Amino acid sequence: MTSVALLGLGRMGAAMARHVAAAGHDLVVWNRTPREFEGAEVAASVEDAVVGAEVVVLMLFGPDSVREVLPEVVAHAPAGALVVDATTIGPQAAREFARTAREGGLRYVDAPVAGSVGPATDGTLGVLVGGAQEDYDEALPLLHLWGDPARVRRVGEVGAGSALKLVVNQGIGVLAAGLGEALALAGQLGLDRTAVLDLLGGTAYGWTLGQKRAMVEAGDYADTQFSLELLAKDLALAVDSAGDAELAVTRAALADAQAALDAGHAGEDYAAVVGHLADEGRADSY
Repeated sequence: MTSVALLGLGRMGAAMARHVAAAGHDLVVWNRTPREFEGAEVAASVEDAVVGAEVVVLMLFGPDSVREVLPEVVAHAPAGALVVDATTIGPQAAREFARTAREGGLRYVDAPVAGSVGPATDGTLGVLVGGAQEDYDEALPLLHLWGDPARVRRVGEVGAGSALKLVVNQGIGVLAAGLGEALALAGQLGLDRTAVLDLLGGTAYGWTLGQKRAMVEAGDYADTQFSLELLAKDLALAVDSAGDAELAVTRAALADAQAALDAGHAGEDYAAVVGHLADEGRADSY
């Protein structure tokens, strides 16, 4: 049994915490907006959550959230505790946070997850880990609680996991924007949407449609699995991390995601960007 503090009880964090509790670990949870959680002690502060923790799991919104919380972890967690940062933060921030942790006597791995609420609930997420081999080995039993063992992997030193996660989510964002534009084009050409979706399911858009077709057909994106805000944040991190690479397509996908947010899709699934773009091309016969 391990003493675990899990900070961040959003959709993903709550699902991960349930696996930790079910495995019998000594779990304390904390969330910026207080909420109840069955099966674990709910701490009123970061300090209360981490004071006795051997492992501190962070599942927050982004790098700014970690930047606010990590100093409290460093100040109050026991010396030698392992920080497992599952937040999608980008490689530069991961290396920054590793330095902060080390200077405070803690250890750090970045371990963002690949997948959304469904796989998190099922314990079948992918986990992309950057960090020292010995820290990865220590974290592995916990990572296997929310990750499919075949999809949990160390991909390099600190920052490598976060870098690979940005590459993965860049693809998700570009595919969503491209699918929305394909449907907009089809609408302008007066094509039947069902026929178009059937055919596109056999193209590169098939992965997105396999998960999001029902939402697109219903025009209802309220059952959020991976939020539009998170996708926009991750695309912005990809652009910021790109160095000399222009990433023109990624920048366009980010602009599309932001436009969908501005149009009132905040809080909805990222598939809302598909619907937002498709509706721009809707014809009366579509």
